[in-house]
Amino acid sequence: MDDTPTQRKPPPTLDRRLSAHERRARIIAQLRKQAIAGADDLSAQHKAAEGENAKAVKRRRAFAWLSVAAAVVWGLCCIIALRLLVIKAL
Repeated sequence: MDDTPTQRKPPPTLDRRLSAHERRARIIAQLRKQAIAGADDLSAQHKAAEGENAKAVKRRRAFAWLSVAAAVVWGLCCIIALRLLVIKAL
């Protein structure tokens, strides 16, 4: 028999622990990437929603001003019509 020590591989449980650790690290890195991508998507959606809200506010303001203008024009037309009727009646 030879008295030289033999080189042994690390026990299989250590290999399994390392591979499990590496898998967990990969999964955590993947989840982190997904979370960052999701946060970016949410901020983009938030900005888009703000833009849509601003457009809706502008439309409502324009509609309100047009409604007021139409009411004023209608009122003036009614006043003019009544004036003309009163003048013709005299």
